Amino acid sequence: MLSPTIIFDLGNVILTNDYPCHTGDQVKEFCDYFNVSFDNSMRGWETSWPEFRIGEISEDDFWKKFLTYSLTDKIDIDFAKKFWTENQKPKENMLKLLQSLKKNYRLAALTTISKDWLEYKRKRFNLDSYFELIVSSGYSGFVKPDKRAYDLVLKELSEDPANCLFIDDLERNLPPAKKLGMKTILFSTQENLEKELRALGIKF
Repeated sequence: MLSPTIIFDLGNVILTNDYPCHTGDQVKEFCDYFNVSFDNSMRGWETSWPEFRIGEISEDDFWKKFLTYSLTDKIDIDFAKKFWTENQKPKENMLKLLQSLKKNYRLAALTTISKDWLEYKRKRFNLDSYFELIVSSGYSGFVKPDKRAYDLVLKELSEDPANCLFIDDLERNLPPAKKLGMKTILFSTQENLEKELRALGIKF
């Protein structure tokens, strides 16, 4: 690939994912505060996230539904919001890698995230300084691996899929990109990603 457009997922690739907890200590703090089991908190997430990620419910309604289905008696939305924002972080040195890649390549993001949370992360991590385009499920209504999500990012970029590299941490999200003609990388760690980028002749 001579000068590909590189399309990244955000959650678990560039930044932490959108679930409120990312370490064992965070899970314990969150579950202890709301007096719920981890399994029940996951039930709350799986019940409320599908609507929130495509913009069908507000953030307050998301947290209310999440906590209700987690079977807690403590519907403390303010605490949940604060807990979520405090635990959002970049992955390893990925922002530094983006800064290096941006010097030679077009960068875009195709991600599953609500409008509210994307705008928070966009400002906090200055995402627009790295990506010329961010396509999210919260605005488009399309959730990977729906082909329409990939079609949309290509249309917005006016880019040939054969000149694109798509990077995601979920294997199920890669086949639609491959079928369109993109090269793909399954993200595991930054170290492995950098090895695969070098193998494709990408400089950073």
